[in-house]
Amino acid sequence: MNKNLEATQEAALRKILADVPEASAYAPVTDSLNRATELGEDEIAAVLKSFSSMPQSTTVFANPALHKVAVDCSGTQITLNIRSFAIRGIVSESEIVADKLSPAAVIFAGLFGRRPETDDSGLDEEAVLSDLIDAKFYEFITTRRESLTGEQRLINQVAEFVKAFPEAGPEAAIQHFSTLRKLGIPDQKGINSTRSADSLLLEFIETHMENVAVGVISVYMRHQLRENTALHPQVLAMRATDLINAHQQSEKTAFQTCYSLLLGRDASTVEANILEQMGIIQTHHGSAGSNVVARYLATLHTGAVSDFFVAAQMALDGDRHFGAIHDMTAFINQIEPLDDEAREAAIRERMQSALPTFGHPEIAAAGRADEIQQDPRPAIYFNPFLEAIDNDDIQLNDSQKKRLAIVQRIYQIAFIEGMVRPGREDEPPLRLTPNTDFGGWAVQEGLDIYESDRTLLTYIFRGFGWMMDAREQLQMKIIRPVIPPHPDVIPKPTDDMTIANEVVALHNRMASTKAF
Repeated sequence: MNKNLEATQEAALRKILADVPEASAYAPVTDSLNRATELGEDEIAAVLKSFSSMPQSTTVFANPALHKVAVDCSGTQITLNIRSFAIRGIVSESEIVADKLSPAAVIFAGLFGRRPETDDSGLDEEAVLSDLIDAKFYEFITTRRESLTGEQRLINQVAEFVKAFPEAGPEAAIQHFSTLRKLGIPDQKGINSTRSADSLLLEFIETHMENVAVGVISVYMRHQLRENTALHPQVLAMRATDLINAHQQSEKTAFQTCYSLLLGRDASTVEANILEQMGIIQTHHGSAGSNVVARYLATLHTGAVSDFFVAAQMALDGDRHFGAIHDMTAFINQIEPLDDEAREAAIRERMQSALPTFGHPEIAAAGRADEIQQDPRPAIYFNPFLEAIDNDDIQLNDSQKKRLAIVQRIYQIAFIEGMVRPGREDEPPLRLTPNTDFGGWAVQEGLDIYESDRTLLTYIFRGFGWMMDAREQLQMKIIRPVIPPHPDVIPKPTDDMTIANEVVALHNRMASTKAF
């Protein structure tokens, strides 16, 4: 355990980590099967039996369409059915947007099914969890482990890797060192339902924060090499160590230090706040492929915790998942040199197959009707960034302005104007709404985060969502939580227009002549 934690905090931490939320008692498939049998509906019962391995629903996450708002699309009123999300029915995105919750508070609610509290002795549960996360991150710079050339500090090993493979993204570094971790730590207990909840969760956090450190430090070192390719690995390690030590001494959280490493320099308060809100919102993503993989590996009782995170990360970077951010980069690079007419033709042509960062495989984010579903996250990411531009807290260079203007034009063509296919001129145009990757790509473009590093922020926070899923999965087998969530975790209708207003504000900005 962290030596800096007081004895009382250590005892409290163990108690907190051992707390596992109750499994859901809501079993819609089983209840429907029993009812069909009672009614003598044998065919229905036979079909339902094939789903009998999908028992009670998840209590971790729900994201129904909760808000309705009308926006103008070139004179046509389109109603957006805005998806909402809540973690365990406790944390909503509107509360995060209102800047009321820290990363530790959101993570706590997801892991333990309740809000953190402060007891009569003054022990702050949120602070205890935050301190643990910070400690496991900061100890990376002193950790030593065997490497291919003998025992040395991990940060020096990362420097040697980056020097040898300067174009490798952070995911490659994480996977490489995860393999070395497996080889260097004997008698691993892995993931199984016989382990105590506190020891498993502690290993989850230790492993994930070490992976996070590897990823962001490799990014920072590549920033350094782009400025001077002749830098020696020892210099890379020294510079990264100096930045991390300075942040720790300034009482920066692990997450705040990650933002600076990701940017390759000290993050301003405004930049850190933009990245933090974007990260917190991505802590959990319901049925996303990476969460499914995490659940499956927990069910398989994976032999090494390292494999749990690597496999989920590989799904995260898939082309039809958050790898769409990389797909958007390739598409922008392809059409940027074209003149306006050729560029617009290329955008419309790409709409006929798969336009990067638009549409969604599981929600009705595309259609010709006057109602269409909208993911609110692009607006949640985008609006603080746009406010910072307006306040001159962030300055864009000419290249960023041009590329973001292209992104704005993609939005206008895909959603505001829509696409009319030949032979279907009498029908309304097909419109696509942007998904989370649209906001993630554009904001990171504006913050000058290197192209290959734009899924790392998601990984940093999503790792805690995977832990939430694994803990539930070890209680009961759900695998893919697309099944109805427990009614208690579904967000309730509300008069709070915070998220709807965010979506409308971004739409109006994108519909303007020059958003940037």
